[in-house]
Amino acid sequence: MGAKGCENPNGQGVTDRGGVTGTLVDAAHPTEPIASATIQIGTQVTRITPTDGGKFALNEVPTGTQTISISSPGYTPYSASVVVRKGEVTAIPQPIGLTSQTGL
Repeated sequence: MGAKGCENPNGQGVTDRGGVTGTLVDAAHPTEPIASATIQIGTQVTRITPTDGGKFALNEVPTGTQTISISSPGYTPYSASVVVRKGEVTAIPQPIGLTSQTGL
């Protein structure tokens, strides 16, 4: 397969890497960071705790269009596409608002 079709979900066999950073907040209260969550892109996983202030960073993420998946107790799971470029850190510019499962 040539350059056409080079998108590689989850980075299978990709040796080029980059990073992704972002911030998680409560969608109903956007100034309140999420206290704990698991963030995954392909095989790369990180967890945030209350001391992280909702901020996360994933390194060594395969390049290409990847799916970021986020789960946090009491919140609806979140997923979206993110483009990772070789040797660069992709900073998600806006905080990601997670929706409470209780509606509060």
